[in-house]
Amino acid sequence: MRRTGNLALVQKHEMLMTGLGERLDLGRLRDLRGRRAHPWIRRGLLALLAVPPLLALTGAIGQPTQKLATAGAGARLQVEVPDVLRGGLLWRARIAVRADRTIEHPRIVLGAGFFEGMQVNTIEPSPAGEASRGPQVVLSYDALQPGDELVVYLQLQVNPTTTGEQDTSVQLDDETDRLARVRHVTTVLP
Repeated sequence: MRRTGNLALVQKHEMLMTGLGERLDLGRLRDLRGRRAHPWIRRGLLALLAVPPLLALTGAIGQPTQKLATAGAGARLQVEVPDVLRGGLLWRARIAVRADRTIEHPRIVLGAGFFEGMQVNTIEPSPAGEASRGPQVVLSYDALQPGDELVVYLQLQVNPTTTGEQDTSVQLDDETDRLARVRHVTTVLP
């Protein structure tokens, strides 16, 4: 049973729809007469959205890391860090130590730039101990035998207000004796 208010709405809707077929231009709407290029323009704009991710995958843009290595008295040190960062960016540092002789008390000494104006999300593997040496942070690990390799990953994020040059140097010590050092400066863009 219909109420009279609904009947009036249905009749009004039927009146509007009756002449609709006569007002539609099938050539323009279905056959795209006069606008055949429009789908290709949309496809081209959509393809342009794929360009930045493809460039990033090829390494043409983005934050490439720099591999730096040195050999010292009884150990080799390799550091991978970016040269340029920008505020808010998540980034990774990789530090690899290869022992050529026994290192009783390996210590990785990180420059102040790893912590000033940065958020440290994780350090893996976790050090046995952590200490400070002035503005630097010292990570202590268990003894390394000749041929052993210690690989440490740091996950960090740049604070949005940080700008300028940051000391991201890494030094390898046996307790307090310096074995190897990689000097590096990372520039943080605004």
